[in-house]
Amino acid sequence: MTQASLNSIGHDSVAVLFHPSAVPVMDVFRSIGSLDDHYDLTLLDGPEEMLSAYLQPGSAKGIVSDALLLAFALTRQRGSAFHHRPLRSRHGSLEEYCLMVVIGAARQPGSEVTREAAAILGVSPLPLDLMFALGGELARQIDLGAIVFPVPSLHEFRAVIGIEDAQIEAVVEALDKPGRHFSL
Repeated sequence: MTQASLNSIGHDSVAVLFHPSAVPVMDVFRSIGSLDDHYDLTLLDGPEEMLSAYLQPGSAKGIVSDALLLAFALTRQRGSAFHHRPLRSRHGSLEEYCLMVVIGAARQPGSEVTREAAAILGVSPLPLDLMFALGGELARQIDLGAIVFPVPSLHEFRAVIGIEDAQIEAVVEALDKPGRHFSL
């Protein structure tokens, strides 16, 4: 099966500026690539320490653990690594933004914004019970602290991504159906 992709959106054509409190959460996902090369869990100590500035140490450890599980599940579903910015960068890539939307929207199961973000990430159709179990627990941990993690409306999401409504509907529809899919 060939999957659709958004070739019109380059990896560096969208830059999102994350709130400083959200950077350590994203850094857990950014560290996954390094874990593939050297299975050294101390790579996650930095993001965990940074998270401790925004919430209790136990919750910081929970976020790292939940993010790690979600990252492995999404990477396995997708079949390839995500495009990330450097550690501690407030600037986020398009894929990082979509990842943050998927996590934040886990508070709202079945939302259109989750479906579209997952389609752009190439993890659609992800079993919703898995995504909401992992993402929902991560969002719950995030809500315990002072981490700014807003979920955009569908209109806001599409505006940031920079694609028209008809374009994204074609991609989401193509990814939801089995068979051959071609890039837009």
